[in-house]
Amino acid sequence: MDDFKSVRHNRPRRDDSEDIIDPVYHALSRINGRINRMTKAELQTDLNRNGLNERGVKEVLRKRLKNYYKKQKLRMKPLHEDGSQYYPYLVVIDFEATCEEHNPTNYLHEIIEFPAILVDTEKAKIVDKFHTYCQPVVNPTLSSFCTRLTGITQSTVEAAPLFPEVLEKFQGWLHLHGLLIPKTCSYVTDGSWDFSRFLNIQCCLSEVPYPKWAKKWINLKKVFGNFYGLRRPRILDMLQNIGLEFEGRPHCGLDDATNIAKIVLRLLEDGAEFQVNERLRAGKLEIISEKERLLLGGYKKHVTPEKNQSDVEKSVESLDALSISDSSQEETNSQKTTIIKL
Repeated sequence: MDDFKSVRHNRPRRDDSEDIIDPVYHALSRINGRINRMTKAELQTDLNRNGLNERGVKEVLRKRLKNYYKKQKLRMKPLHEDGSQYYPYLVVIDFEATCEEHNPTNYLHEIIEFPAILVDTEKAKIVDKFHTYCQPVVNPTLSSFCTRLTGITQSTVEAAPLFPEVLEKFQGWLHLHGLLIPKTCSYVTDGSWDFSRFLNIQCCLSEVPYPKWAKKWINLKKVFGNFYGLRRPRILDMLQNIGLEFEGRPHCGLDDATNIAKIVLRLLEDGAEFQVNERLRAGKLEIISEKERLLLGGYKKHVTPEKNQSDVEKSVESLDALSISDSSQEETNSQKTTIIKL
């Protein structure tokens, strides 16, 4: 009996910090409840009072205000997280590729424009850009539809370097900025196709190894949809939802990438975290699970669980049970399409 009492009295004591943590989260719960009941005008008034951006749809304003109060309250929490991003830099990429008005079955898209925007996540600003056109080989003559859509002319691609040279130049640009060092940056795309389809196919056609840095990336649609609680829309819709306008010409790769970077900057400002959520394995698109995603951060230990070939060949699974279902036809098609295996 005495032994039993000894065990009872020697239970681990609650951490003293809980006396601060519990009230903080209790207060946050009350604040979030109040914010949920606010009208759009009330949200804008509160945002203005706190010196925050008032632009965007109601869901965006609500998330922005909640995140602001969360940061304020968590300053009371001992050893609270500093809110730093997983990666010091993000590289936004949006390829343009050859296309027809009605693409034939198994049409091989070739990259004809290669833009990249470098974002410093700590400073929340664009710090550099990379841009070049690329000469197609399999379908060297652009369709009139492709030219109308992208604004890229035949003379432009004929004067452009071939893809192997373009890739080498880009990797030189990455090296110049120290971005090939592990955990220094991640890549952001608007959907899955840029890497899982366009870059994948192009590397096969050009007979160059698929670059290691492009095997994992961040699908912006998923970050945007999950953070704001909105369906994952097109670039124009995302901009409208956060109160911004598209600048430039849609389907111009550089302009698209620049506008995607603007969305990234607003997400950073509102407190979103950017973690890899998709990858290419055995030449096929694969969604990264929640458990693995926590291990892939820039400042966290990188662990990739071993999987056998049968696991790799399985159908793409949902990122997590809480993810918002993607209505984008682009992503649906990319998951159903069999990619050329490397």
